[in-house]
Amino acid sequence: MIRQVVYLSSARAGTGDAEIAAILDAARAANGRNGLTGMLAAGGGVYLQIVEGPAEAVESLLTRLRADARHENLRVLQDGEAATRNFPGRLMGFRVLAPEAAGLIAAQLRVRTMTAAEIATALGNPAAVGLAQVALAA
Repeated sequence: MIRQVVYLSSARAGTGDAEIAAILDAARAANGRNGLTGMLAAGGGVYLQIVEGPAEAVESLLTRLRADARHENLRVLQDGEAATRNFPGRLMGFRVLAPEAAGLIAAQLRVRTMTAAEIATALGNPAAVGLAQVALAA
């Protein structure tokens, strides 16, 4: 079993494309070392990330993210286990986050469990069609 987490956070003022590119480069390097995969969506001052991997690696990442000054108000929307990865081979995919998408996804997650595939589809990820339908939370 692997752990899958979906979180939402607010970007600090002044975060631009160069900052996001640097975040992605660092995340891909660290994720490769730690056995993590997933996707980051960013836009409109919001980050929404799906991350999956060994439970201890995910927990360590969440601890680092909570201390990261590049964003604030980190809220875990969904946290659970899955038998397989939804983002195999993707150290950190990226999508531009439509302004309304984060709010819609957060609202849905308050009332029901969404699969990583459903979230990726909601983010406009064309690869989501081929993703396994594995629930993020039990």
